[in-house]
Amino acid sequence: MLKLKKSKIPLFVAAMVTSCTTLAFENPQSEKPNHSEMAELASSFLTTAITSVADKLIAVGDRGHVFVNSAQDWQQVTVPSTALLTNVSFADKNHGWAVGHDATILHTSDGGSRWELQQVLPELDRPLLGVAFSDANTGVAVGAYGMYFSTRDGGQTWTNQFLDSLLPKEDVEYLAEIRAESEEEYQFEISSILPHFNSIVYLSDGRLLLVGELGLVAFSSDGGKSWQRQADIYEGSFFTSLESDKGSLLVAGLRGNMFRSTDAGASWQQVVLNNKLNINHLIQLKNGDIYASQNNGVVLKSSDDGVSFSQVLLSKGQDMMSVAQINQQIWLAGSKGLSKFQAK
Repeated sequence: MLKLKKSKIPLFVAAMVTSCTTLAFENPQSEKPNHSEMAELASSFLTTAITSVADKLIAVGDRGHVFVNSAQDWQQVTVPSTALLTNVSFADKNHGWAVGHDATILHTSDGGSRWELQQVLPELDRPLLGVAFSDANTGVAVGAYGMYFSTRDGGQTWTNQFLDSLLPKEDVEYLAEIRAESEEEYQFEISSILPHFNSIVYLSDGRLLLVGELGLVAFSSDGGKSWQRQADIYEGSFFTSLESDKGSLLVAGLRGNMFRSTDAGASWQQVVLNNKLNINHLIQLKNGDIYASQNNGVVLKSSDDGVSFSQVLLSKGQDMMSVAQINQQIWLAGSKGLSKFQAK
């Protein structure tokens, strides 16, 4: 795990690694970014995230690699970035976004065949780790040290927000004192005072669910303008979250810690697993089974809405980062690339 000041960022980032600031980043049309290189066996490189879109799969990973699978064969797509990409999400079958290091944001409007660069901020030297869209216009991207960018125009502009509603009262008072003395010092302090934001999702009731380090679990009912942090249920980092088809919420992360709520997040119960491996991703498949991908090559499955999990895969020597399904096939993304899951 990479220690960034007081905390940790998920392994795949480490290996490569509400007040609203009135700062918007325009689509960098004037820049001439590096492009990812086409490489033999690129799909065997670190692949951090995979998602299903209509009748295809999209995967992202190291060196700006983006892969598309629509007929059982993976094809690499050239994109205008060489940054390590950490996550990918689609609003519909055409519009998708990938995020990564240097606060990179890429966009596709044709289902993943072509990608454009919407944002890159190398001066920040920090990764974005999660991205979610409620529709083709409205979305958010989150990352290290409380990075939070939002858009309402499909990513043509991204606005950087400082989520002070997630700070304890003493930190808010401290920042007010600092700002009264020096705006420069205030800007320096807010750049690292928030915890890492590791994942964000839109829930079926319209709320946003944000999880991160230091036990962060928070909800927003107004599109991210203000946040309500839940009482701490665990002091370590959460890397992923999921709302099941039945409305249950799951949050999971460091050392195999997973918690489940059946009352919209008002209360949480721990899900006891048989290992202490980091949980990198949660997903529910078409048949209702919930999969959890873990470090050390472990994949867990739940067939009871997340009440209990059993191990269905052990592939030592690699970390499983993400799971996705196309038709009846289940694919895994991990530190050794892409692989098809063979159920036993």
